[in-house]
Amino acid sequence: MSDGQPRPPNRSERIGVWLVFGLLVCFHLWGATVGWRSNNLPGGEFRQAQTAISAYFIQQEDNYALAYPTPVLGKPWSVPMEFPLYQWTVATLSTTTGMDLTQAGRAVSLVCFYLTLPAIFLLLGHLGVAPTRRLVALGLILACPLYIFYSRAFLIETMALMFSVWFLLAFIHAVETGGRRWLLLANLAGIAAGLVKVTTFMLYLLPAGAWGLWILYHARSTAAAPGWKKSLLFVRWIASATAVPFAVTLWWLHFADATKALNPSGTFLISGNMNGFNFGTVGSRFSGEIWHSLWTVLRLNLVWPPVLAVCLLSLAAFGRHWWGQFAICVAVYLGVQMIFPQLYAWHDYYSVASGVLLMTAMSFGLLALLESKLPRLLVLTVIMAVYAGQSWLYWDHLYQAQRHSSPGGNGLTEALRYLTRPDEVIVMVGDDWSSITPYYAQRRALMIRNGMQQDQPYITTAFASLKGEKVGAVILPQQLPGFTGIIALAERELGIDPHPVLKWHDAYLYLNAASRAHTLNNLRETHFHELAWMPGSEPRVDLMQAEWREVARLRPEQRISFRLMTPQPVRFFSTFGPGLGSRLGRDWYNAHPKTRLRFALPAGPHHLSAELLMDAGSYDPALKSQDRTDGVTFDVIEFSPDGSEHTLLSRLIDPSNLPEDRGPQVIALDFNLRQAGEVELCIGPGSDDSYARDWALLGPVTID
Repeated sequence: MSDGQPRPPNRSERIGVWLVFGLLVCFHLWGATVGWRSNNLPGGEFRQAQTAISAYFIQQEDNYALAYPTPVLGKPWSVPMEFPLYQWTVATLSTTTGMDLTQAGRAVSLVCFYLTLPAIFLLLGHLGVAPTRRLVALGLILACPLYIFYSRAFLIETMALMFSVWFLLAFIHAVETGGRRWLLLANLAGIAAGLVKVTTFMLYLLPAGAWGLWILYHARSTAAAPGWKKSLLFVRWIASATAVPFAVTLWWLHFADATKALNPSGTFLISGNMNGFNFGTVGSRFSGEIWHSLWTVLRLNLVWPPVLAVCLLSLAAFGRHWWGQFAICVAVYLGVQMIFPQLYAWHDYYSVASGVLLMTAMSFGLLALLESKLPRLLVLTVIMAVYAGQSWLYWDHLYQAQRHSSPGGNGLTEALRYLTRPDEVIVMVGDDWSSITPYYAQRRALMIRNGMQQDQPYITTAFASLKGEKVGAVILPQQLPGFTGIIALAERELGIDPHPVLKWHDAYLYLNAASRAHTLNNLRETHFHELAWMPGSEPRVDLMQAEWREVARLRPEQRISFRLMTPQPVRFFSTFGPGLGSRLGRDWYNAHPKTRLRFALPAGPHHLSAELLMDAGSYDPALKSQDRTDGVTFDVIEFSPDGSEHTLLSRLIDPSNLPEDRGPQVIALDFNLRQAGEVELCIGPGSDDSYARDWALLGPVTID
């Protein structure tokens, strides 16, 4: 159904669109900076850690070689995937500004994302979209959960997207106009896109190639316009815009493969060996499992299904003249998933490259509404509802994974940082070739890939390749650690003591024999969450129970318990001693009553945020009522220098009697200190003054 002549934008529409666009920019910037200071890497952590560990060692070693370090598969330490432009940029930014490396990685990604938007704006002009209404499409991109979550990830994705989109724009202009500046930009952007991520570059070569064929078709020799001169001119410009990027990309692939071939553990990453996974099989392109996964990525990360339905129905009803542009965007969006079915199905961050096409396709439905003769109030309401639906999808799903503050890693990575030296190597079996443990531990590693631990000749060769390196620790699974004799081989070749010192889940941690005794003798009351000391390896005891202790006087390993607090307290009192526990997939400070934490704060306004969780076992319905917890009190108390005190907040958390007090309880408080002083968080017994089953856990504490 057509609604006649499209309605052009008027002044009120332009003002409204710009206002909404401004709000969406603010919303995106807010969402992209949620958890900005957290050092964990939510979303595609396997790949983020791989990128991050390269940037980390580039910075630490000042190593800007093309064979850049990715030290997770043993020596030689380089197994290059993409050209390290992103990693070099992050390391340089962090070094020159003093910015934390993780924050530098996020900043580079976010800037690249924002620099992509002007190119999309200009490309929309080639699709016939009026300037003001192009902001509608950009608004959908800004409200898309995927682009809030991954636009700040420690990944190459947005840099590759930026260069690829600018290449497409420059390619079109260069071929259309013969402009040398556009030709130069097409070459520079194409080279960078092919080097940073060739699969993203290939995606944008699809519309570039289709457009080039369309141009050549219309420039062909006909009876009305005989001759091939015009066609040859277009061929010349197309070749001039693509030949050098193609050549440089092929050079890099050859160089990267040759470098990987030097590492006996990295040959599986050679591009020829990865073709089956990268391009999938004929069957995988039509696999129900693959397309179910692609649909899951779409509905959870890209677009809320009701929003998709509204845009499609609007397009069908009012946007007949946009159907061609819609078809182009959808064809390229689906086409790249047919080319790389497994990559897009199993790695949601791959959709950073293609999601803008889906958002653009959906925007034609909103443009159709704006051009229709429907009442303006109704149109505005629908468009705002679309943006709100997208925002809600982000809030409901990806925001929950992004908002938690964490120093990154786990108990094992903490232990490795304390028990090994920075120049030592770790060897790990049971975690495939993941960079997660080496990155958070900040150690070079030999990760034994899944399935290879039983291959004795391979293990022997891999261990031998570490000759000249000091191996600080080996982590082996309790079940199926490898071939019979792997521990003896580690003892002989790597200098590892055959007696484990710690157990982490179902794996054992072994230390270097030469330093094992010295390391253990210098520890005091050191407990790593998720790990248990093996009999005979326990450190000396210093319980730190039931007395006030100054945090500044604690040993570094004793301060681990306070890593969830910003700032850390200056002193504390703990009836049972400080420590960390794991619940709901993350770490919590053991805050069983009575726990008192004193923070020194300057004068002025402050905002406190914290979470408190009562262990579900403390109020289990199977318990008799008298055996359940009576809850705990959470008090915030101001102590002035003159000794006076003032209660800023007092709350009883009673999950036994109040269902709403079950699960994490968010505590937020704004307060003002007239002069510098101390503020105490006190977790005490509940209403009956009973300490029975008062199993309280304190989440991240932040006082700004």
